Amino acid sequence: MLNNLKYLLLVRFIAIGGQVLALLLLRQVFAIDIAAAPVVWIIIALVLFTLVSWLRLRGREEIPDWMFLGQLLIDVAVLTLLVYFTGGSANPFIFLFILPVIFAAASIRPAFTALIALAAAFGYTLLMFFHVPVGEQYSGHSAAQLHVWGMWYGFILSAGLVAFFVSRIAGALRKRDRALAAAREDALRSEQAVALGTLAAGTAHELGTPLSTLAVMTREMQEQYAGRPELSDDLTLMREQLERCKSILSEMAADAGQLQADSGHIVSVDVFLHDLFEEWQKTRNDTFIEIDCRGPRPAPSIIADKSLGRAITNILNNAADASRSRIQLAGNWTDDNLEIRVIDDGKGVPEDYQSQLGNRILESKPSDKGLGIGLFLAQTTLKRLGGEITFTNTPAGGLRTQIDLPLNRILAGNAG
Repeated sequence: MLNNLKYLLLVRFIAIGGQVLALLLLRQVFAIDIAAAPVVWIIIALVLFTLVSWLRLRGREEIPDWMFLGQLLIDVAVLTLLVYFTGGSANPFIFLFILPVIFAAASIRPAFTALIALAAAFGYTLLMFFHVPVGEQYSGHSAAQLHVWGMWYGFILSAGLVAFFVSRIAGALRKRDRALAAAREDALRSEQAVALGTLAAGTAHELGTPLSTLAVMTREMQEQYAGRPELSDDLTLMREQLERCKSILSEMAADAGQLQADSGHIVSVDVFLHDLFEEWQKTRNDTFIEIDCRGPRPAPSIIADKSLGRAITNILNNAADASRSRIQLAGNWTDDNLEIRVIDDGKGVPEDYQSQLGNRILESKPSDKGLGIGLFLAQTTLKRLGGEITFTNTPAGGLRTQIDLPLNRILAGNAG
């Protein structure tokens, strides 16, 4: 509604310009003797009122319908006065009374629109009986000829104003529809994330007992085969991996339900990236990883919660799984933005599959691909923080994954 009122005020300024031009043509070109003084004062008053109305809109996020209604009633009243001093219902600009009705129908509730329509009809009717008449012959042109030209000018002005206003309204509606579609998509993604989180919590609980049983059995087997190094080494590795699984499950349970301020810690962006990449690199000894991090120093400090680290780790794991032998990591930051690029040397992703990455959990999967749960969780986390992930195939055939994350939501100075 606020934007609609701004468009209305802009339309009014344009209409005032058209009225001034028409007044000049009547006086200077056609030498028509009209009551110029009251017309000029009415136009000046309308300009001042419009300027004051525009200034009062500063700082507002929304306006009520009655404010828009008041502006349209002013337009009807001013138009009635202007036409009263310029020939009444015989004035070819009389059909401009339809403009406030069109603007009302496009912007405010039906009851207010009906009120504007009644006001316009009432003003039109009054002008059929009460007005200041003008002569019949002007500078060699008949009244009929001038009326025809006036109708043409009035049509051009009205068509331009309606096109301007309605096109802006349509643009605002399209923008709102896109915002609603994005909100519905975010809501669906959040619902899926909650469902997935519930499933993960239940799975973690169920896995606790069998993992503990396996850990006990492995320890007993280690004692039983202590004299056989070829088995003892494998059993030791198996026990370490079981302990790691139990640690991951315990960490999931400890972090569940914690807010960013509780689970995060303050760290500079460069240290956050260095520690994250270094820790992840330890788990990927079979892949050559090239890391390049750049940005102004001292780097901005952020609240790095665990969900953000896990989101980036999920993307790194996805790239490592897809790559043949090499991954390029690039981290670039400014004072208000973080950009991470991950390029693998794999086979890339088909376009129909690429459009689904991170946006939803796939119901089916192509060969050697997962269901995209890790990318879905990463996308959900980054969306929550105002960021996004984009995927593009590289000319060499791999996949380029780019994370763009505004830092305004996680800057340490904004905590609390």
